[in-house]
Amino acid sequence: MKQYDNYIINPAEIDTCEKICNALIYFNNATETFSHVYKPTSNQFIREAVNLAGAFSNFENTDYVSYFTGFMKEKFLKYYSHIPHIYGIAFVLDPRFRLGSLEECLNYYYAAFFGPLPMYEDNPIDSKKEYNEVSDIFYALFNYFHE
Repeated sequence: MKQYDNYIINPAEIDTCEKICNALIYFNNATETFSHVYKPTSNQFIREAVNLAGAFSNFENTDYVSYFTGFMKEKFLKYYSHIPHIYGIAFVLDPRFRLGSLEECLNYYYAAFFGPLPMYEDNPIDSKKEYNEVSDIFYALFNYFHE
């Protein structure tokens, strides 16, 4: 430890360390939620994905944090640039949420990752179209079991 005796941590370095730690804690918690094996979490996926999209947006402008979150975002979007419909159905079946909540979440999710427009050049996913597809599936299931 003798070699570090003359080194003093300045407030900017402490601030940077706090930002990195907060980002890592946040992403660790999201990873734990997504990877539960013995606990049903499909109804929580969209809510966590929306929170994660917001976190990626927030950390995008932080120098040190944006370096590693860029790789994380790229890997996440490799699998979830399109949210599978089953997660939307599970979200709506959760008593805390409704179809209107799903529409808001999908709008926020796609806007946070790809920009504010519903259709964009990088990714041809329209949040309204996604919502309508999940809504149609949900009503078809309801009508099937209601008969």
